[in-house]
Amino acid sequence: MYAQDSIDLLTNSGIQFRKHEEDGIDPIDFAELLMSSGIVLMDNIKWLCFHSGYDFGYLLKLLTCQNLPAEETDFFELLRIYFPTIYDIKFLMKSCKTLKGGLQEVADQLELLRVGPQHQAGSDALLTGMAFFKMREMFFEDNIDNAKYCGHLYGLGTSFLNNNNNNNNNFHENNGENNNATT
Repeated sequence: MYAQDSIDLLTNSGIQFRKHEEDGIDPIDFAELLMSSGIVLMDNIKWLCFHSGYDFGYLLKLLTCQNLPAEETDFFELLRIYFPTIYDIKFLMKSCKTLKGGLQEVADQLELLRVGPQHQAGSDALLTGMAFFKMREMFFEDNIDNAKYCGHLYGLGTSFLNNNNNNNNNFHENNGENNNATT
């Protein structure tokens, strides 16, 4: 199951699905590498994302080798286990009234320059990280309040922070910049 308009967008952005099918990494191998990498199941790893509910759903399905939970609360409990510390820029934007739009529009408003083509993982990940740090500086005085922002995914109604996440530190300049994973 897929959305044809999404496939068209990615194809027009240079994604070569046939080449990925032939030469790309096997999803099971990817899941094994991700599990052994040390970046999942770790409270000290900060995941920065932009409107990434589907992305985390896909990753959870890969990592657990199971279908996603039917209930949103169960999904967030599983998410909290595998990705304990998530900051979704699109969710943060709710407190930045002047920021609107998708990742590229937000980057333009923040006067950030993209490196690489749009809708490519590396370029989007770098831009997501740059946008997060610029937003943190401009709108949050270099201090993101975990109780308010950690664990929320834009477009989904529940936060796993309210479901017994014990990571109570605020994400600020001195404890977040050297251990971030961006998806």
